[in-house]
Amino acid sequence: MNEARSIEPSGNWLAEILVRYEKPLLKHAYGICSDRELSRDAVQETFFRLIRSRDKGMPENLAAWLFTVCRNVLTDHMRRQRVVQFGWDLPEMESDEEASPDHQLARGEREEKLVKMVADLPERERELVRLKFQVGLSYKEIEEITGISQGNIGYFLHRAVKELKDRWHREGGEA
Repeated sequence: MNEARSIEPSGNWLAEILVRYEKPLLKHAYGICSDRELSRDAVQETFFRLIRSRDKGMPENLAAWLFTVCRNVLTDHMRRQRVVQFGWDLPEMESDEEASPDHQLARGEREEKLVKMVADLPERERELVRLKFQVGLSYKEIEEITGISQGNIGYFLHRAVKELKDRWHREGGEA
């Protein structure tokens, strides 16, 4: 079922879209620019553009449209500012109150190590890893956002995950 059509009939269409996409868009934006304020601004601009374009009808694939617009807003801003930094951050994890402090510390160290390893990947692979594993988009949605074919997305993700796994083992990380 098309997401745009499932949201359209409701009088609270914008509220429904905000609830569903605001947090994933913020994580995606932060992964691109590593700046919380800029991420918020980009997501806000994305929703403003959705509101302004509503008279033309809802986009066919709402998720792809939102992520593409957000990415383009950030890219335009960074070009204007001549910023070339693309970062990646793990999604915020729910705190595990039952885990011991030692376990929580070890998990945090593993996550930090993984973030650094992902940051060392080439830009294209970083973005694909972020869209697939952080944001949780399908290959089809990633294709619509990046313009990379689904087959190539699979190839690049496989290569990136293999590189991360190999590096993890080389650097003494547990399985």
